[in-house]
Amino acid sequence: MDSLTHALVAAILAYALGLPQILPFFVLGAVIIDADILFSFFSRRHPSLYLFIHGGIAHSLAGAVAMAVLAYTGILLAAASGVISPAVIAGAGPAGAGAVFGGAFLHLVMDLPATPGIPLIAPVSDRKFSLFALPGPSILLMGVSLFFAIWMALGVVTLAEGMAVYAAIFCTFLLVRAAAFLASRPALRGAVRAIPQVNPLRWLAIYDHADAWEVQEYRIGFGRVGSAAVYPKFTQMSEKEAASYLALPEVRRLRYHSYIVTAERSGEMITFSDPLRVSGKIFYPPHDKQVRIPAGKQVVP
Repeated sequence: MDSLTHALVAAILAYALGLPQILPFFVLGAVIIDADILFSFFSRRHPSLYLFIHGGIAHSLAGAVAMAVLAYTGILLAAASGVISPAVIAGAGPAGAGAVFGGAFLHLVMDLPATPGIPLIAPVSDRKFSLFALPGPSILLMGVSLFFAIWMALGVVTLAEGMAVYAAIFCTFLLVRAAAFLASRPALRGAVRAIPQVNPLRWLAIYDHADAWEVQEYRIGFGRVGSAAVYPKFTQMSEKEAASYLALPEVRRLRYHSYIVTAERSGEMITFSDPLRVSGKIFYPPHDKQVRIPAGKQVVP
């Protein structure tokens, strides 16, 4: 989910719990995780740092702790230098520190249902975890969050009224998506992964065959839509040969961002791709859709 949605949900929870004094701390913790978008400056230049990107290591359990520590340290330094009043920290007490950490973990909980997932146990493993119930990011939810933030900032409604209406819309959104998720399960049985689309009635089912990936669109109430797309896993090369390239930083970065990966040899070049993102069937993540490696640049794991 987008940072604004994280902030609004954290603010609503702080008010609902009757703890307005921790609201700025809770909101800071909920949004600081998305500061990892700044990490891309390094990972774009150094493929081996592919986890240092938006949706990367900061979105892990260890990363959330580290980001929360940095955020609270920043608050303490700002208070010590007079940038913010020490009374802000004194008013929240120890609960302020706990709120920053709570907001960071709330961020992970909110991102877990969405595609393409988050690396919860990084740096131990770069495996992504997701419930695959929500598209990532949700353009609709982002638009609603922006509208309500502006609405409340302009004073069109009181903060309490705006938050109440927003909370109702947010919960309705989650209920609709949850109902669509449950309704889609029977038709998608057998798929190794089912990717939710912006339209809650649409899903992309991925089937793993021995030599190819099969991708089929489904619509709730209509079943299969169109013919399945089939992507050979290996073209002009063997699985064993392709495996010798998997440890390369460029390929690891591609695989981290991809839903499926294919490998094709053409002359002296090996092309690894995510055909779903290359073809535009899925737009997110928008980067690292394909990488070309000179043949012979293998790194055997």
